Amino acid sequence: MRHLATALAAAALSLAVPAPAPAAAGAGLAGVVGAAEPTGPDCPSVTEDYADQLTVGGSNAANERLQVPQAQEAARALSGKKAGAGVTVVVVDTPFSSPDAAQPGTSSGHGLAAAGIIGGRDQAAPVRVDVGIAPEATVLSESFYTAPASQRSDGEVVPMASGLATKLERIADQRSGAYRGRLVVLVPTQVPHSAALEKQVARLVASGALVVAASGDRPEAGTFPEQLADDKVGEDAAGIVWPAAAPGVLAVGVADPSAGTVLRSSRIDLAAPGAGAVSRGLNGGWCTLTTPSTHWAAAQVAAVAALVWSAHPDEDAATLTRRLEQTASGSGGRTSAVTGYGVVQPVEAVQRRIDTAPVPDADPMTPARPPREQADVLAGAREDAVWWGLGGGAALVVLIVLRPLLSRRR
Repeated sequence: MRHLATALAAAALSLAVPAPAPAAAGAGLAGVVGAAEPTGPDCPSVTEDYADQLTVGGSNAANERLQVPQAQEAARALSGKKAGAGVTVVVVDTPFSSPDAAQPGTSSGHGLAAAGIIGGRDQAAPVRVDVGIAPEATVLSESFYTAPASQRSDGEVVPMASGLATKLERIADQRSGAYRGRLVVLVPTQVPHSAALEKQVARLVASGALVVAASGDRPEAGTFPEQLADDKVGEDAAGIVWPAAAPGVLAVGVADPSAGTVLRSSRIDLAAPGAGAVSRGLNGGWCTLTTPSTHWAAAQVAAVAALVWSAHPDEDAATLTRRLEQTASGSGGRTSAVTGYGVVQPVEAVQRRIDTAPVPDADPMTPARPPREQADVLAGAREDAVWWGLGGGAALVVLIVLRPLLSRRR
């Protein structure tokens, strides 16, 4: 009874405690309240001759939620260099000329939008809007297709595993040349598995490059992975979407996938907003990314990785990965099929000291162990009650047997 009373008192006290106040700066995605969502043309819909609107309004809500300005200042204070300095980010996607300019004649701005998230120039007027997360990083294009599969038309190349493998092989071949040093390879799209692709991803990881990939968006009819077009209970895209499925690749999901536009996967390592960002369009102007997508989230994580790496230039890619995972907003383990270790936290990743030993990563598909048997706090009382019951029952039997004898004596 004493234990039961204590538990009821504790429960009553917990109900009386007011809800916690919003987290202070540094707490991550949920710690910034009231960020004004950007307004303006949607980047994927902007074409080269789109001249109706070249600027955006509001602010880069995704950058504010990730506290990018604070992280940029923290990186500069730590290293004396601007965010991204000394790091090369290769965007393996549709072609672009720079993070601010499309390649002439390009019909898709997918790669340019990803590049703008990393190193796009800030908008100065009519209102100032921050754009690039790692503006001093060297952002280069390695194109392996010209149009997304959903926009297939005559003469255009769509993303294929074979084309991606060929491009990654070219990058791996130049690790001692043009792509030497701190290298982030971003693949903000999704293709099926192939043996050649698996081989080239492994080469890049072994070379010391950090490979970041989208964990997968829900496909349109007739596009990859078509078997996951319908949202089903128990869905798991792990092993299906490449190169996110490859060992050593940092697979990225979306922080808030409630829109249903992304796939669930036990392979996800980290998450980022994936929407609410500002980038660059094919028309040379600024544009918005409003639909949650693992493609944009992967670009955000690649940009954060470049920012953090510039602040910790002596670390290798494996240590950088542990830094990003250990400072994410989750509980310390990759337990979520949508956010992995949690939402990436740039400020924490720059400033916190981390455990440099590799973190054991349990197979997320392994069934959890059954809960440990709890101590039975009422066992003693229950045993006493049994004995009291037996004793009382025996006494009652004795009284029933003796009752006629006692009555005759009276």
